Amino acid sequence: MHEPARVEQAVEEPVREDRFPHERVVNFCDAVFAIVITLLAIELRLPGGELIERMGADQAWGQTLGLLVSYLISFFVTGLFWVGHMLTWKHVRRVNGKVVWLALLQLFFVVLMPFATRQVSEHFLVYALVLTGISLFSWLVRRTVVQQEDLRARLGPAQARLLLARGLIPLLVFSSAVPLGLFVPGKWAVLVFVLIFPLSTLARRRILAGGD
Repeated sequence: MHEPARVEQAVEEPVREDRFPHERVVNFCDAVFAIVITLLAIELRLPGGELIERMGADQAWGQTLGLLVSYLISFFVTGLFWVGHMLTWKHVRRVNGKVVWLALLQLFFVVLMPFATRQVSEHFLVYALVLTGISLFSWLVRRTVVQQEDLRARLGPAQARLLLARGLIPLLVFSSAVPLGLFVPGKWAVLVFVLIFPLSTLARRRILAGGD
């Protein structure tokens, strides 16, 4: 008499895996990005009289200009990662432990951005490694979301490939800057970052032109 109830209970038993509230994970990530992008501006300050007297006006203002350029680059690079974060997480319906830990590993490198920004001129390799770490785990999160959310079926194969390609291009560009930074001054090596935009446009055209 009670057999159907037991069968129904067995069918409705949840899958044994960690589940997390989507909103809390997204809000936490957004908060980290917001704090990091704010901290980037902490190093910005006009040269004081003591610095000018010690270094000379030209060198002191040159250092300030270098910090400003580093800030602008890091601001837009961090913004690029945040946009990619939103493009990925808008498709997430199930947040499990794998996605959470990959996101945390991405944030591990994101919070190093203020530190890495101070190293652009003298230690560009550090900057490039931090950007490579962010883009690596950003792409791993995206690949995991495409698989577990079955985005090839939900969005179509072309849109799913485009989503993966848009995450892979920054990884390729930033990782290529690592060996480049060993031979080229940082102020010139950062120019390779510009390749992200034409490569992304080219990938979009080729993938969408190919269709499903």
